[in-house]
Amino acid sequence: MEINFKVNTFAVEKWFDECELCSFYTVHWENNDDSETDRFFMKYEGPEKPYSFEANVLLRLITHSIGNRYGAIDDFFDRTKNKAQALPPKPKHRIPDIYEIGINFPLRLYCFRISNSIVVLFNGGIKNESTDQKSKDISLKFYEAQNFANRISQALQDGTIVIQKDNRTLTDFQGNSPIIL
Repeated sequence: MEINFKVNTFAVEKWFDECELCSFYTVHWENNDDSETDRFFMKYEGPEKPYSFEANVLLRLITHSIGNRYGAIDDFFDRTKNKAQALPPKPKHRIPDIYEIGINFPLRLYCFRISNSIVVLFNGGIKNESTDQKSKDISLKFYEAQNFANRISQALQDGTIVIQKDNRTLTDFQGNSPIIL
């Protein structure tokens, strides 16, 4: 009997690409039913759950502001955590959508901006301490985001992941999607 088990295998797959300026991808662990981004939003989905309103604000920032109004410009990605970034950005920028969220926004969603038109979203949670690493709810997600971002970055460098000519589509070097890493 042959066992074909790969440790830490995940797929990079489209999450939402119906925006005008930006396509959003996510990662999906081989042994999970849901993508990491779906797991984040499902955790806060529903009016009876704490942070439901904040999750909807964050979803709107991603799909409306980044996806349709501005693209994945620098103003949205100032919470750089090694290679991964955390959304929402600090509210010191000229974009009203960011400023309205405020400085004490409790949620963080980790991501990796590949270009102004491609962002890979990961998972996140509640930031309730001075640093991400000290916040119980997001410390593991912080380290996972670094791993995902590093592996995706390396795959882009070595040609395992290819940005297609439309500048909004990722495939593997053979043109396949989702991309297994």
